[in-house]
Amino acid sequence: MEIPETKLKVLKIAAELISAKGFYNVSVREICEAAGVTKPVLYYYFKDKEDVLAELINEGFIQMKELYAQYIDPGASFEANLNGLLKVYQNYADSYPYLIRISVHVQIAPLPEKIKLLSKRRSEELISMITSIFAKGIKEKYFPIDIELGMLVYSLTAPFGILIAESILLKQNTKPLKDNLKKYFDFWKTQFLKKGL
Repeated sequence: MEIPETKLKVLKIAAELISAKGFYNVSVREICEAAGVTKPVLYYYFKDKEDVLAELINEGFIQMKELYAQYIDPGASFEANLNGLLKVYQNYADSYPYLIRISVHVQIAPLPEKIKLLSKRRSEELISMITSIFAKGIKEKYFPIDIELGMLVYSLTAPFGILIAESILLKQNTKPLKDNLKKYFDFWKTQFLKKGL
């Protein structure tokens, strides 16, 4: 579902301000001024500043889920879905830098407990989706049968996350990031797969 233009503008501005200054150091007034909206407009879309941040976390999950649905087919082979997973991360990094900035901030900054729990729940949901790809890879004998599934998933997704966060925080353009994701992806395959892809 498409987000109304004004709401999206508020979300992007809030993500930039909160990730730069911290949740507790940014006021609703400051978000409104930077977005060029009045407080009643912001409150039409959100209950409060915490609700804005919760919406950003949910939006990050929704966009990843939509990309996942676009590039991952549960009926396809492990090989096809593994390559699709690379495209998910590349396209997310390319299209949603503001969501990545806020995601990094949520991981490291002091925030309301409710926000931390929401972020944790969304991360677990995403990892659960990705885990199904790797479970199929084990079933199709791309990995040793006794490999620890959770660690296998993190061996690919955690470095992807680090590369994306580093690139976004250093404000690099997307081309080197996509190349670096692909380089790590190719390296990972040589280290973990029993049969070549």
